[in-house]
Amino acid sequence: MKIRNKLILSMSIMIVFIMLFLLGVTHVQFYIDRDLAYLEEKAAFESLREEFEQYYTSNGHSWDNVHAAEFVHSRFFPAIVLIANGTPVYQQGQLSADVLRNEGYKLALFADQKKVGRLFVMNDKQLKTYEFKSMWYSIVPNIAKASLLFTCIAAFLTIFFLSWRMTSPIRKIIKGINDIKKGKPAVTLPVQRKDEFGAISSALQEMNDALANAERTRKQFLSDVAHELKTPLMIIQGELELVQETGAPLSSAKQSSILDEVLRLSRLVHDVLDLSKLEAGMTDLRPGPGNLVEVLENLQQKTEFLLADKQIRFSMNIAEDCIYVSMEKNRILQALYNILTNAIHYTNHGGQIRLQAQRVYRPDLEHEYISIKIEDSGVGISEEDLPHIFNRFYRADHSRSRPSGGTGLGLAIAQQNILAHRGWIEVQSEIGKGSVFTVYLPIILG
Repeated sequence: MKIRNKLILSMSIMIVFIMLFLLGVTHVQFYIDRDLAYLEEKAAFESLREEFEQYYTSNGHSWDNVHAAEFVHSRFFPAIVLIANGTPVYQQGQLSADVLRNEGYKLALFADQKKVGRLFVMNDKQLKTYEFKSMWYSIVPNIAKASLLFTCIAAFLTIFFLSWRMTSPIRKIIKGINDIKKGKPAVTLPVQRKDEFGAISSALQEMNDALANAERTRKQFLSDVAHELKTPLMIIQGELELVQETGAPLSSAKQSSILDEVLRLSRLVHDVLDLSKLEAGMTDLRPGPGNLVEVLENLQQKTEFLLADKQIRFSMNIAEDCIYVSMEKNRILQALYNILTNAIHYTNHGGQIRLQAQRVYRPDLEHEYISIKIEDSGVGISEEDLPHIFNRFYRADHSRSRPSGGTGLGLAIAQQNILAHRGWIEVQSEIGKGSVFTVYLPIILG
């Protein structure tokens, strides 16, 4: 059911309920007025009761000939009926016995503590109330019909206008959703509203922006992968075509060159698959308690030949012999290896790299962490490049060649590995002074 129909139905039910409520209140008010009239002239009512009870007692406990009797206080009551044993035995006024039974004020009559009959009476005020009530109920159906018709027309027009105003943002949101489904880049949503529709529109706008950004990232990723694959494939193709044309055997140098390109292709494919699994959360991570110091010592051994090749001075300062964290050693080693080799690549011959590991307490997170700081004296990273260094295939130094720069996925893989271990990476850098990468991992307490 549409919102407009729901509003019309709800308003109609509410109108009927209000009318029934007012009718019920009016009905109760009539009886209240009748009882208030009794309280205002209670003495006359009680005197009339006493007269009838005295007649019954003096008449030998009988109502015989009561219809011919005269009662002094009856002049105050234009309508009286006496019911004895379920039969009217005395009546005064134009109203029928049935009407007085239902609308008159009831007075019970007693003799020798025994109920001998009931009087139903109306004084002048009660009679006027009854006459007004009768008139009111006679015209209520017509008033109700006219009021209901007028109210329904007014309600329908009001609801139609309100529903049109209320559903206007919904229609815009639906149109925006359809545009998002069609892949349109420019989507119009009522995001400026301050109500729930504005919140929904803002959420949809953020979702659309995220989808658009994801699509741009996907296209850029495909372009980068194609570019990365193109160079080694062209080299391999060129070498093989040359051999095919000349018929000359491949020299050892050519074989090494082709093998290097094949290895680079293999490394690229492996890194792309690895990063895709990490970002999709599909990596089968099995962390367990492990001594991070052993991982750092292993890291130093793996990078010794790279450090020696560029004559880089390397120092490692670890505050403790054992620092236990929940980790998968190969993943943490891979992340730290990628960060350290990145520092080596960006540090000139004869430079310096320092690795420092120590416990730190983060009050904002209420937990203790191990910080692994890798500081180099390299070329540094500009402020423009710093926010993008963890992006896939991004290089801060755009002039560096692909062979010396790896696959361009190292830092992205490192970040995903650290995030998978509930840690994070912080970077500080200044052009010409070097960079500082700090990895935080939660320590196992106790």
